[in-house]
Amino acid sequence: MTDRVERVASSLLGSAPSKTPSVRALSSYASHSDCATASLAFAARADLDRMCTGTDYESPIGQDPQAFQRGQTFEAMLKGNGYGALLDLLREEASFPPTAVRIEDLRTRYPRGTGGLKLRARETRRLLQAIANGEDEAPNLIDGAVITGNVAGEVAYYEADSLAAIAGGKLHVGEIKSFAYTDGRCDPEKFGAACDQAAWYILLCRRALQDMGLDPHVVSDEAFIILPVGVGLTPTLLRQNIAGKIRRAQTLLETAPDPAELLALHGPDLQFPGKELDPQARLDVLERLLDAVGTTYRPDSCLRDCGLAQLCRARAHDRSLPQLCGSQVLRNLPGVGTLGRAAELAAGAAPGIGEDHAARALRQASTVYDRVLAGGAL
Repeated sequence: MTDRVERVASSLLGSAPSKTPSVRALSSYASHSDCATASLAFAARADLDRMCTGTDYESPIGQDPQAFQRGQTFEAMLKGNGYGALLDLLREEASFPPTAVRIEDLRTRYPRGTGGLKLRARETRRLLQAIANGEDEAPNLIDGAVITGNVAGEVAYYEADSLAAIAGGKLHVGEIKSFAYTDGRCDPEKFGAACDQAAWYILLCRRALQDMGLDPHVVSDEAFIILPVGVGLTPTLLRQNIAGKIRRAQTLLETAPDPAELLALHGPDLQFPGKELDPQARLDVLERLLDAVGTTYRPDSCLRDCGLAQLCRARAHDRSLPQLCGSQVLRNLPGVGTLGRAAELAAGAAPGIGEDHAARALRQASTVYDRVLAGGAL
């Protein structure tokens, strides 16, 4: 991080709780990159999940303890007995070689903490170079790779929570998740999030290879998503081409917000609330910040993974915003500022600039609704 960026980011963060950069945080930001407050928090490394702690707007953000335990158990089963279950799966589903397995377990080789991450990052670069150069002793399975990336002016260490594997002459990024795959289906939101995280790892691996003057396309567009079948722990591997998600991650990385630009845009006194403040004082500071910066509230994504979601929901309710009804309704109300205005248009009010499309749809829906209430046919 440059001195200028560090100085500005520190000014924005103040004594507020901070968040360690991770691929999970990058994926979360990708879902909220059109929200000015989320962009500001991302640039300052502010942890929005802890901003409302102790208030009426505290959100239950974070992994369920039972799900976390299940994930640990599933991963341990895959990697137990010399990675036996994982290797069998890769051989069955991904043309992994039956012999000459060369595993590099960086996760247990180095100590925990920042020092260990730096050592693992250096070793990961060496291993990626060996793979890209086709060296005979290059690994075909890496567990616990750590990749560095410069995001919003900061060089951070991103720890792969799964592995990377060679199959068909390509390096594939794998994500091990514990949500169930049943009857050929799984939770689409969780699966999408797993693919988002894999996309970031692929992008970061490619950028590392480019920095070394090597071919980034050694890393495949295809991710390996490894899930348990049903409620048991029998694993299955889903191969997913995520080229589109990789391109989106590239765009977001190139346009990541500059803290200095955000500070210049919103004023030098802008700052997230310090953790030493009592809950009400923190809320007061947050309200002023949200008023100054603005938010983009969407129930379907914000309630899933943003710590300010409950506060933004209450603010949207106070302002009678159409966002309260969800993205599908919002798409059908272009140009309509409030639900009250939508009711006026449905009742026949003359549409203003940009309200024509919504007005026609609302009047039609109102006519059908009135007819049904009167006992008539549709």
